[in-house]
Amino acid sequence: MRRFPFLASRYALALLLAVNFALLGISIYLGLMSANQMKEIVKEDFNQQQLVLAKYTASLLEQDINFLKRELSTLNFSPSIQYLEPLSWANRMRATLASVREEGVVEILRISADGNRAFQMDSRGVDQITTGSFKDTSFLSWAAQPEHKGQVLVMPVSTEIPHYVGRLIFVMAVPTYEMSVDETHPHPSGAFSGVLVFYIDAHALAKKFTQGIQSGKTGYAWIMDSKGIFLSHPERDFIGKNAFTVRKERMPAISFDAINQIQREKMLAGKEGWGTYISGWHRGMAGEIQKLMAYAPVQLEEQNLVQETKPATSWSVAVVAPASEVEGVIHTLYTRQFYLQVIIGLVVLSGTIVMLNFRYEQQFSSSLEEEVNRQKEKLQKSEARYQGLVENAADLIYSVDADGRVLSINRYAANLFATARSSVKPATTGGVIQGTSQEFVGRTLNDIFNQKSADFHMEWLREVKETNRVRSKRHPVSIGDQEFWFSTSIVGIKDEHGDTFAYEIISRNITGRKAIEDRMINMEKLASIGTLAAGVAHEINNPMTVILGFTEHLLEQTESMPEIHETLQVIEDEGLRCKKIVENILTFARIPQVSETSAEVSGLLEKTLAVVKNTLLTKKIRLETSLAPGLPRVKGDPPELQQVFINLVNNAADAMAGGGILKVLTALSPDGKRVAIEFIDTGAGIPREAQAKIFDPFFTTKETGKGTGLGLSMSYGIITKFGGNIIFTSYPADEYPGKHGTTFTVYLPIISGPEAEANGLEQAPPNQTAVIS
Repeated sequence: MRRFPFLASRYALALLLAVNFALLGISIYLGLMSANQMKEIVKEDFNQQQLVLAKYTASLLEQDINFLKRELSTLNFSPSIQYLEPLSWANRMRATLASVREEGVVEILRISADGNRAFQMDSRGVDQITTGSFKDTSFLSWAAQPEHKGQVLVMPVSTEIPHYVGRLIFVMAVPTYEMSVDETHPHPSGAFSGVLVFYIDAHALAKKFTQGIQSGKTGYAWIMDSKGIFLSHPERDFIGKNAFTVRKERMPAISFDAINQIQREKMLAGKEGWGTYISGWHRGMAGEIQKLMAYAPVQLEEQNLVQETKPATSWSVAVVAPASEVEGVIHTLYTRQFYLQVIIGLVVLSGTIVMLNFRYEQQFSSSLEEEVNRQKEKLQKSEARYQGLVENAADLIYSVDADGRVLSINRYAANLFATARSSVKPATTGGVIQGTSQEFVGRTLNDIFNQKSADFHMEWLREVKETNRVRSKRHPVSIGDQEFWFSTSIVGIKDEHGDTFAYEIISRNITGRKAIEDRMINMEKLASIGTLAAGVAHEINNPMTVILGFTEHLLEQTESMPEIHETLQVIEDEGLRCKKIVENILTFARIPQVSETSAEVSGLLEKTLAVVKNTLLTKKIRLETSLAPGLPRVKGDPPELQQVFINLVNNAADAMAGGGILKVLTALSPDGKRVAIEFIDTGAGIPREAQAKIFDPFFTTKETGKGTGLGLSMSYGIITKFGGNIIFTSYPADEYPGKHGTTFTVYLPIISGPEAEANGLEQAPPNQTAVIS
């Protein structure tokens, strides 16, 4: 009977051991499950951050390619290129090459319609004409098809381009038609005249956007084209090689099925996403290395120009980093957990007090919590670095939900929106209004843009959701009272089910670049119209001289015949009026010669305003002036500048038919390189639909017979030939009844120090002048 307690204790001990073994096994299993789950969560979070970086890089590269398309189209608009004018085609190509050389353009080529001659400009700026047969070139055959008029062709990257064998070159081409007007071609035929081509170094262009990217501690980025060829990669011997075979050639023992599947089914299909794969090396290390990667497409062609049966040509940007950088910390944490659990189990098995087990578990939980907090801080710092990349970008980056409500916004976008929507005019405040992210989060697109621009963005969001494609557009946008031009990409953000629930909008403010493009086109138009105007004026002037001569002769013969004499007098008056109009046309058409003279703005303005002062009084217009003292002298011919000032004052007076206020101000620009002259009136303003045309020759908003439409065109030509500029802001009375009026601002460059000394001029001390921005 005495054995039974002993046996009972042995059974109890065995049961206790079995229970503790079971609990230890369960805890180890749950720990491993928790570790694996934590690894997957951290990997997914890291890949999402890599995807943001990949999409941002792809968007910048896409904008650069769109810039090359616009430069090619602008060059194609020039008469020098359309007609291959012997004295000017090379200079026109050379000017364009200077602005696109940094984007990888290595040659500009213009092939005639018959394919027998090629006009070339290489990367050194050396031009030559080659005679031969270019009829078999694929881009000439493409350009000759009428349905491709106005389109831009982007061909796949090739290493077999003549003169560039072995280099990664792709071709960008546009059909050329005789459409522009110049002196020798006043009546363009509109016929097909050949093709204009950019040869672009794809490696140089891709490297520009990937060489500075670092993901995590040692991660990097690479780009492949639509055929799976590496355009950029940290491994130099990979560049130009096929991404599906080059890895296997280096490491035959490793299976690259995972990365090849991602490349084939996702990247070459123009999709975005993330994944993992096994690599054979990383930054000098060799062996099987698991990597995390995210990828985003770069669309090379406009989707609306691509056939439905053919997908848009695209490249793909990939950002990769070793998984060990993420897993290492988690692995250390859970290895410690495993050993602690084993020790606790052994202590329990040895029969120690249950409270000791409780204390150890409590200590483990505390250390685990501290370690998790430390890793959380590291992840937060990593996220902060990526947020800093977005926050400090010189682009507008913000996200909205399906209703157009702002979810997040970077500093640049907040500042621009706040400045544009402010009722204070930035040109006179001299500063930028600082906006905050909190100020715009929660607002809708209707709160930021005007109704038309907000509706445009909402329609675009619906299009991205329906087509599931990233679209880039170049478009105008209105914010407050200001007009901008943006180059925008909108990317749909998907949830775990693949449904789009929000949108990331990346916009670049290209208002200045658009103004330069419009200015170049306007100068081409002015030159062409001026040549035609000169010819017309000369043709009219000859018979008009004969008419006036005979009229004067008849007037002398009919002094004794009052009725006939009076009729002849009317003929002479109208003939003289025609002659005056012809003289104005000749003045407009005359090619301006840049004068080396200088002018003192304040004195010149005082003389001009003294001449028109009485006229303004009779029209009930109050003149207010604020002429800054001590302004430096500017480049310009005084009589011509006086003509510009009189034109602007007369235009302001005509806009204030019932009276008003005309303000004339002068000041020095913030950079100290220009003098600004402002003419501010309280007139009816310029209608919005007419604002884009006011510098066009012969365009006028005045009644018939009250204006020739040459005043602002001549003024624009005078100011720009001295390196200056004219800008304006107008508020039409029908849209802004409370603050209607127009402001014209003339900027003239000052005579620099060495220039001033050479001309014997004294510069005014900077602290004696006011400043206008």
